[in-house]
Amino acid sequence: MSVTPNENDVLLGRGHFVNNYPGNLRFRRIANEQKPHYIAAAKRKEKRSIALGVIMEVQSSDPPGRFLIDSSGSKISVLSDGVWEVASQDKALEKVLHRMREKDGGDCLITTEKGAQE
Repeated sequence: MSVTPNENDVLLGRGHFVNNYPGNLRFRRIANEQKPHYIAAAKRKEKRSIALGVIMEVQSSDPPGRFLIDSSGSKISVLSDGVWEVASQDKALEKVLHRMREKDGGDCLITTEKGAQE
């Protein structure tokens, strides 16, 4: 079923429009805030729990954020170019976990026990 994206939705895809969509910008901010915890987590179960927390924060927005995928196959340069459908929970989790693993070139600094930043 096709849906109309709202400002808190996370659009799955590539390109300038998707990267700069308000919901995607907010998603990256939320993910970056949790990234130090994700990096410090020793077990996969902990990492997954942190990622699910990011999804829950997106979904608890007003209006609720959703993870949307374009099923049209077209290149997206404006919102109306896509045919948006709600992605599965697994697809959303995959998106969050990928974001957490990305090397951002300094977006996320973690502090070691000695107080030095890495």
